[in-house]
Amino acid sequence: MPRRQTVSPLEQVLLTRHVVPWWLYFLLAIITWLALHYIAQSVRPFSQRGSEMVTLLHSFALVGQVLVPLALLCTGVAELFNRLSRRRRLDRLQHEGTSECLLEQLSWQEMYDLVELALHGEGYRSVSGAAKDTELMLQRGELRALLVTEYWRRPTLKTAMLQHALERAQALDAEATIVVCNGRINNDTRAFARRNAIRLIDRGHMQQWLQRAAKQGGALS
Repeated sequence: MPRRQTVSPLEQVLLTRHVVPWWLYFLLAIITWLALHYIAQSVRPFSQRGSEMVTLLHSFALVGQVLVPLALLCTGVAELFNRLSRRRRLDRLQHEGTSECLLEQLSWQEMYDLVELALHGEGYRSVSGAAKDTELMLQRGELRALLVTEYWRRPTLKTAMLQHALERAQALDAEATIVVCNGRINNDTRAFARRNAIRLIDRGHMQQWLQRAAKQGGALS
């Protein structure tokens, strides 16, 4: 049976967000236990003056050989459980098949990862500069753009919100502003966005990206 070679963008969003793989925690637990157990058995505390460091090291190794590997094992089990849960969720979302349903079930972090992945496909790259968790500074060539996801779950995107996003971009020396919103955007707000060259990533864009991500293994462009 041929091995699968490609990973869809939706799988990248839902499954590969974590940097440390689950199995690495188990490996670290074994290595840590061996190292601390060796220290606990090799180093003996002394009663003479000046042996405080040796006694401290022995005490740390004695307790740490149990607690540190146990903490790593628990973290590894939790990470494995999360990945299995996310895999089942991915299978369910793809089985349901509609971008509307996919969009409603995305968490904030999954939305953030999907938008970032899609913009990377357009040539944008993440750079330092944003100060908030709901903002991301992007750069494409000489153009710096501020991605604002603060209003993702707002039922209605208002002009005042775009004005605030524009002021944030200007304060961070960004030449462009990109705002993500899953809610309603009226004509006045869209007109304000056009006048101020603000790019809106609305519900329609997100549905298109999700539909392509769920059905294709290619880039979100």
